[in-house]
Amino acid sequence: MREKLLQITSLNASYGDADVLTGIDLGIDAGEIVCIVGESGSGKSTLIKAIHGMSGLRITNGSIRFDGRDITNLPAAERRKIMGPGIGLIPQDPGTSFNPIRRFDVQFKEALQSHGLPYDENAIVGMLRTIELEDAKAVLRNRPYEMSGGMNQRIAIAAAMMFRPRLLMCDEATSALDVTTAGAVVGELVRIRKEQGTAILMVTHHLGIAQRMADHVGIMRKGAMIEYGTVRDIFENPQNEYTKRLITDVPKLKK
Repeated sequence: MREKLLQITSLNASYGDADVLTGIDLGIDAGEIVCIVGESGSGKSTLIKAIHGMSGLRITNGSIRFDGRDITNLPAAERRKIMGPGIGLIPQDPGTSFNPIRRFDVQFKEALQSHGLPYDENAIVGMLRTIELEDAKAVLRNRPYEMSGGMNQRIAIAAAMMFRPRLLMCDEATSALDVTTAGAVVGELVRIRKEQGTAILMVTHHLGIAQRMADHVGIMRKGAMIEYGTVRDIFENPQNEYTKRLITDVPKLKK
């Protein structure tokens, strides 16, 4: 059997004495889109943090493997080599991706150089244009505080994708956007998967996003994965009563 690009097995994680993730099993194939859905406090963003290896969260059981390598407890220096080219992250708040008062081109250049990669402005301009930022050269000379939230989120997507990661993680990447802009961002993510073969792990409280873009959907509650299946499984034949309640009023995205 072919090994998953990302394989999470029996994962427990804690911020202190009590586990906030319990018994998480999840596998993602290359080029697959998986959406993890749950209400605030369900643990879905904590799962992203566990994969990313963010400080303050301790893995107490289980393992995380990426591209055949155990990354559960990698030292920070080794993990930084994987993040970016291997695993990209689009955070919920694009403000956490950028220094608000420094130009985008300077920040892009520094990020690439930290991984030993060259800064190719023409390539980045082309990428920005694919996400409907037509005046891309001018955008690169701007600073985050000069841009709208939706524009910064699109630029955050470009910042993650300039490394061409094999897995792109999106932590509530559309939650601060209006419905129209959120729909456009989802469309860009689906296009990225189609054109570059990028696997995507999206965590969201918005079942409409999952229904539109995912191959598989996981439902989280109180730190556990209570149901997992194909989009058809989840939306047409849910097994868990909590899942059934969630899907009774699925909001729609504008395309």
